[in-house]
Amino acid sequence: MTLIKKEEFSDIRNLSIPVIALDIVIFTIFKWELCIITQKKEKEWKIKYVLPGWIMAKNYSIRENIENLLKRKTWIEWVFYEQLKTFWEVDRDPRWHVVSIVYYALVWTDKFIHQVDFTQVDIIKYNNIDKLDFMYDHKKITKYAKQRLKWKLEYTNVAKDLLPEEFRISQLQQAYEIILWEQIDKRNFQKKIFKLKIIEETWNLDKSTNRPAKLYRFVDKELKIYEVV
Repeated sequence: MTLIKKEEFSDIRNLSIPVIALDIVIFTIFKWELCIITQKKEKEWKIKYVLPGWIMAKNYSIRENIENLLKRKTWIEWVFYEQLKTFWEVDRDPRWHVVSIVYYALVWTDKFIHQVDFTQVDIIKYNNIDKLDFMYDHKKITKYAKQRLKWKLEYTNVAKDLLPEEFRISQLQQAYEIILWEQIDKRNFQKKIFKLKIIEETWNLDKSTNRPAKLYRFVDKELKIYEVV
């Protein structure tokens, strides 16, 4: 990764409008609840939440910008991320006309939890976002990202980035239920997952409880689209 020097960040005062920004919605499953990683800002004597983001640094690719954004704002590296949508409404930022290229990312909590500076970022429950005050249109963006994640579960292996490398089948079902916000019949779920051939046995056992259980892993390390029958 090419590290962008601080002095090379675009100075918004020198740019013509619209301004191009990057924002990212980061999902994780923390204590078995779907959460997002945000930053807090004090504005008008109130605590407001904002998605990690910044103005695009010129002369660098989007990939370099997004990886630097993740590292500098959240201390997260080497995670799955994908472009979500471009938000261009002229009044989305009261200061300037800012066009935001939005990404979403998925990270297994244990992959970053010991590295994050919690004076800089917060982990908040997705189901609490309507109770919190977000800046700009970041609440709308977060809800759009959650809907995309739900759709992706239906025909891809996207859940792989929210779980450890090896997991019980019950943990996978729980992850689906957390994201879909609904209970799933155990037999139907396992039938569908095994039919899609998304996961495979590791031949290891989870012995952390009194009832050892088979451990599974995803067949494909990269995001893959499956044919849903």
